[in-house]
Order: sequence, then structure tokens, then C-alpha cells
Amino acid sequence: MPIYFITFLAMLGIAVLLYVGALLTSGVMRKPPPLLVKGHTAHALQALHLALVWANVGVGWLLYFNVYRIHADMAALGDAAFQAFARGYTTRLPIVVLPYGAGALVATLGLWAAPGRFSRRALWGMATLWMLSVAATPWAAGAQGDMHDQGFSDAAFQQLQTSHLARSLCLSLAAVWALLPGTRLPD
Repeated sequence: MPIYFITFLAMLGIAVLLYVGALLTSGVMRKPPPLLVKGHTAHALQALHLALVWANVGVGWLLYFNVYRIHADMAALGDAAFQAFARGYTTRLPIVVLPYGAGALVATLGLWAAPGRFSRRALWGMATLWMLSVAATPWAAGAQGDMHDQGFSDAAFQQLQTSHLARSLCLSLAAVWALLPGTRLPD
């Protein structure tokens, strides 16, 4: 397994642990998680989250409307063309998965940070949308794996598109939420 993919999985794993830890802390203790990140660092973390969520929105919709549809186009040309495209796509995967993993990690780390740019409610809402997006990821990865191993199929393509649509919608909602009035703390 390539190092970039191990890094991606580690970021997602840590993000899930941070989210679950924040949920348990809030549910059991009935108060927000301890503030591990404060001051300017918290403010910078939330600014980084804003940049990553919008970057991932752009990449997500680009993949959904353009790149994944090329799978079907290449399959129509034959299995050799499809496999060549799939290999080329996977060699460029770090450009997609590393910012996605970083975004999920930064969003959930924000739950352990002092509210800076965003209110506590907005931090929870955006982190929850990231986690819903992460929950849809295995179905997309499974479809990609099936197409890699067995060639193109309409069922795998629909699974890929449906999963990726769910991810893109979740991240789009998180990105829009970051811009809504009332999301930011008063100055």
C-alpha cells in the first residue's frame, strides 16, 4: 500500500477518533470537550478548515461531474482503454485523498479548539457533515476497487456516483454553513 494512502487512512482514523471522543466527552460530561487548541492557533486551524472544505467541494464536484464520467466513456472504448484510464487516475489519487483526509482531520480537531471564527454549534455541524462524508467513502472505494479488479460495470459506476454525490453534498453543506450569518462569533 502506498505511503500516501496509509497517511490518508491515518488522517481519517484520527478524525473519527477525535469526533467520537468529542461526542463521548460531550455526552457523558455534558460540557464541550477540553480546549486543546487555543488563541491564534485555533483561529488559524479554523481558517485552514475553511480553505480545505471549499477546496474539497471543488474537487468533489469536479470528480462527480467530469472525472468519474470518463470511466464510462473509456469503458465504451474497450477494457484496455478503461484500465489505462483507471491506472492513470489512481496515480494522481494523492492530489484528491490527502486534502480530503486533512479536511476531515482539521474539522474534527476544531471540536477540541476554542471557537475562533466559528461558533461551537457551527463547529459541530461542520464536523458532523465531514463524518457523514467519511461514512460514504467506503462505498466509493469499493466501487473503484471492483472496477479495478473486474472492469467497468454499470452497477459499480452507479455505486461510485451515488457515494460520491453523498460526499459532495455533505461537504457542500459544510462549506455553505461556514458562510451563513450567525455561524461566526461576534467580534
